[in-house]
Amino acid sequence: MSPGAHEAAAAVGGAREGARLLFGARSGMRSHLQSWRPFICPIDDVLRWVSNDATVFDIGCGAGLLPGLLVLRGHQVSITGVDASPSAIALAREMAECLDGKPSLSFRVTATTAEWPAGPFDIVMMVDVLHHIPPAVQQSFVSDALARVAPGGRFVYKDMARRPLLHAAANRLHDLVIAREWIHYVDPAVVTSLATAAGLRPRHVSHHRQWWYAHDLLVFDRPVRTHETP
Repeated sequence: MSPGAHEAAAAVGGAREGARLLFGARSGMRSHLQSWRPFICPIDDVLRWVSNDATVFDIGCGAGLLPGLLVLRGHQVSITGVDASPSAIALAREMAECLDGKPSLSFRVTATTAEWPAGPFDIVMMVDVLHHIPPAVQQSFVSDALARVAPGGRFVYKDMARRPLLHAAANRLHDLVIAREWIHYVDPAVVTSLATAAGLRPRHVSHHRQWWYAHDLLVFDRPVRTHETP
């Protein structure tokens, strides 16, 4: 699969067309879920905050849908994805092998944040991950992610929303059926507080609804360090 051949189609069709190109012809439930994910998740709104000349760290990358979409859109620099699931990383690596002319694209299995690459990265993404993390370590998990944002870099966070309640219940039912996990919702204000404490500044906040699913998207920028002259 060549990014040059499919860039135009992916650009016109957005994440939906890109996901179909990356996973539509692959067998297995996980691949089918990747193909359908853009219908329930505002992926295009997430990826518009990622520039083509940025090093990217995708936390909880799963089967590599977001990195794959970035490559189809002409991303030119390195992308690193980590996930705790060996089967998801195996599928991500299979997908990456089919992307001709790709930039540096790597996927790793990591069980703890201590196994993450040190970075720093221009973009750190955490998309639909935090609700899978046990509440006792959610804040330290976010702090470890924020620590990997380079000066002048950006933290892009998207997760399932706690409101409205009907949408929150649908999100929870979805994860019970698909992931067999109970969602641990996190107040976006907690993420904002952690980001500002780590020296990042809020750039964007939005709430999205697709079908019966609700999402919170937060973007934070880390200022470039300035040195005072004597």
